[in-house]
Amino acid sequence: MSMKPQNSRRVCPELRGLAAALALQALAALATPAFAQTNAPSALVHPVSADVQAHGQAYAHAPPDMHLERAVIVMRHGVRAATDTPKMNAASAQPWPDFEVKDGQLTPHGYQAVVLLGRWERDYFQRLGLLAEGGCEAAGDTFVWSSPASRTQATAKALLEGMFPGCQVPVGHATVKTDTLFHGGELGLGTPDPAKARAAILQAMGGDPDLARRKYAPDVAAMADAVGAPADCVTKRGANACGLYAKPWGVKDGGKVGLAGPVSVGASMSETIRMQYADGWPLEHIAFGHVKGADDVVRLMGLRSAKYDLVNHTPYLARRGGSQLLSQVAMAVEACKDTQGGPPPARLTVFVAHDTNISQLRAMLGFDWKLGNYRDNDAVPGGTLLFERFVRDRDGKRFVRVSYLAQSLDQMRNLTPLGEGQMPLRAVYRPERRGPDWMSVGQFRARVDAAVDPQAIAPESYTSVK
Repeated sequence: MSMKPQNSRRVCPELRGLAAALALQALAALATPAFAQTNAPSALVHPVSADVQAHGQAYAHAPPDMHLERAVIVMRHGVRAATDTPKMNAASAQPWPDFEVKDGQLTPHGYQAVVLLGRWERDYFQRLGLLAEGGCEAAGDTFVWSSPASRTQATAKALLEGMFPGCQVPVGHATVKTDTLFHGGELGLGTPDPAKARAAILQAMGGDPDLARRKYAPDVAAMADAVGAPADCVTKRGANACGLYAKPWGVKDGGKVGLAGPVSVGASMSETIRMQYADGWPLEHIAFGHVKGADDVVRLMGLRSAKYDLVNHTPYLARRGGSQLLSQVAMAVEACKDTQGGPPPARLTVFVAHDTNISQLRAMLGFDWKLGNYRDNDAVPGGTLLFERFVRDRDGKRFVRVSYLAQSLDQMRNLTPLGEGQMPLRAVYRPERRGPDWMSVGQFRARVDAAVDPQAIAPESYTSVK
């Protein structure tokens, strides 16, 4: 399926004179430093992110002399079952235990964790005046669009159950074959050039897969110690030739370009262990008894972090895969009534997506975060990119604040109600290292325009499956 790339985005009238000049500034700002945490060369700057969890309720307020008038949420689905059980079984000493739902589906426990997050977000938006206290919002005030996957649709329902109980807010989604918003690269919109994708991954490896092998060797060893290797293979060939050690590091060329070697299956193992813990499993059943608490889970997340450092966070692949969604987010933030090919204007817009989508937007914006004991830039279950548009009371000027928030592993595991004393973790994007943690709408648009690949976007119809 081929898509004709089009730039359907239109800047609201009050921004048209400002956006071009700011785009030039943003291009210059985005063109310098490297990925500090991945050691991969990058064209994106990484401003300081402020972890504001330690400041209690301070971040629950609007910036001085401003009030919240619009918000856009891009969230990952909640806790799900494993997605690669056969592949993990083939690389482990024993079969991985089953979840109570089919592979890839949201678990009942994961559903309830998202409900709790939705309740907190309702309270948060009420505090800032975006939502009224009690009752249901008027039709058109809230727009919710999900990836077609069952786990994202279920996550959308859980979030709305927490935010708007009993209100029957509709959730729209495309089909797998028409979903250009979350999986456009698989449908011909933003599909990476194989040679450029391979070059980007090799560059992230430092130019040589053996450098990546050495860098992540402790993470491979930690996971191999937890899951073992198939006994018949070990007997015939030895442990160093089996399981996670069976394939050398490299770039997979066939079909979709990606990583070959231990990260391919090891990343799935990492995330499955995290899902087991967050889903409330008894400790003896998590990672075959190798987890005693959240810190042990994080210790085993290294191969998943490697996958994202080497693939999703690379500038070329992030732009190709994330431009369509970031473009639509910007239109939702601006909410121009005459914009074509974008989401309908709403005070609250919710996109329910996947960790790949979150990581691509993070890389495009150059937004680094570190939440609690999670690893750097981790897109966790239920984790949410929040775009807030404020208006300054004294002059009507508008500003955007971007943040990332998520429940801790133990909050998800224990289904902890969120509120005073149990806040979600949160990091706030600071556009300039010494500046405030918000920017004008024009500056936000300029950053988006500088980050988006114009050949990887097209109008969205938002025609929902009936």
